[in-house]
Amino acid sequence: MKRANVTHLNYNKSVSQSTGEFSHRDLFHHLMDGIMIICSTGRVEYVNPSYEKMFGVSNFAIIGRSIYQVPNDDIVLSSIKNKRKIQGYINLPYHHKKISATASPLMIENQYNGVMAIYREEALKEALPIEIFPGSQETKSLGPAFESIIGKSSLLREALLVASRAAKAKSTVLIIGESGTGKELVAKAIHETGTNSEKPYVKVNCGAIPAALLESELFGHEQGAFTGAIKRKIGKFEQANGGTIFLDEIGDMPLEMQVKLLRVLQEREFERVGGNETIQCSLRIIAATHRNLEELIKEGTFREDLYYRLNVVPVNLPALRERKEDIINLCEGFMKKIEKKTGIPAKTIDQETMDAFQQYHWPGNLRELENLMERLMVVVEGEVITIHDLPSYMSHNYKTRFHKHEGHSLINVGCNGEMATLEEYEKEIILKALNNFGSFNKAAKALGITHKTVAFKARKYSISD
Repeated sequence: MKRANVTHLNYNKSVSQSTGEFSHRDLFHHLMDGIMIICSTGRVEYVNPSYEKMFGVSNFAIIGRSIYQVPNDDIVLSSIKNKRKIQGYINLPYHHKKISATASPLMIENQYNGVMAIYREEALKEALPIEIFPGSQETKSLGPAFESIIGKSSLLREALLVASRAAKAKSTVLIIGESGTGKELVAKAIHETGTNSEKPYVKVNCGAIPAALLESELFGHEQGAFTGAIKRKIGKFEQANGGTIFLDEIGDMPLEMQVKLLRVLQEREFERVGGNETIQCSLRIIAATHRNLEELIKEGTFREDLYYRLNVVPVNLPALRERKEDIINLCEGFMKKIEKKTGIPAKTIDQETMDAFQQYHWPGNLRELENLMERLMVVVEGEVITIHDLPSYMSHNYKTRFHKHEGHSLINVGCNGEMATLEEYEKEIILKALNNFGSFNKAAKALGITHKTVAFKARKYSISD
């Protein structure tokens, strides 16, 4: 097996994450190329002045931050995930920039110690897709169904490449991703790319159907099988025979139904509820979940044998915060879609608003972005969407967290350098968020935590909503 390329760099491990000081500061400080160094825990340890200028961020705003909170981080995330060298491009059309980037693992005495990324600004001629794999020359089309999915980030393209290959092999596929990442779109694309694309495509949301009705919904029932069964019903598996069945939110399926689904996966046969006839089925099964099935197995709420039957070809869809370079194209695509639906002309998004989009963490992923774009197109009267048109939690998040504050720190200390306790800091930030936003829900969105957490903390510190 070919050994992965890595960067060997002997650097002083006494890096101060609180100040961004770095033992090789003089080496990188005057380089024209942008440099970012990520420690093994995924936090930014160092960026040089060229990086700050290139991406329009301050050292203050980025040092110590998780790489998942840093914009334009897709290549670094790929390198961290695969622990190998990744090369590609970052397109910043609103900044009129195209940047080549290389991220390489840092190895010290054969121990993984993080990633160093090098960025070089190039003339922007046209948007170029990031390579799917490092050094690969993958140019084959994924097929029309997949090409209609907006995004050219390497994490997304890698997931779609796996999905397109699975589509041709008729394998069982498990799509894993947070809510709103487009799992249903990918499932439909797999069906439309496969050899059974002319056959039925049937969707079932396993979390939306009451447990008492799920067996009948999936496998059908005979007349008189239970109270209310006034006639025979054909189930979803029978409807999908010869085609594809998409089992969304499979992690919410009750244990007793998991046993019956396992039999279908193993034997490709089932009986209707209240019936004796064994029905053979030949179809592709695609399952999807936003939950961690391995954790559910440990908790005893998901069968391990079913997991392995479903997880033949796993497709991991990245969250929007992991593919932020796609946001511009997604906004344009959503506006065109909304224009067709509502007749409202697409609008222009100004630079500051797009920067705010890049910095926001998007807990609702693509669904949240699409809903926001529809809201903005309907509500904004002018032709340009500005920072003032955004929801307060989003604009406030941008203004307070990412504006440059040279010479200041997020942590206040006394004149003698003493610090408050962690609880005192926590109480102050919860209080400030509630004062600024007026409700648990809005404060939670601004702080990037749940409504329940804010409510719990408010009760703990005797803070009223």
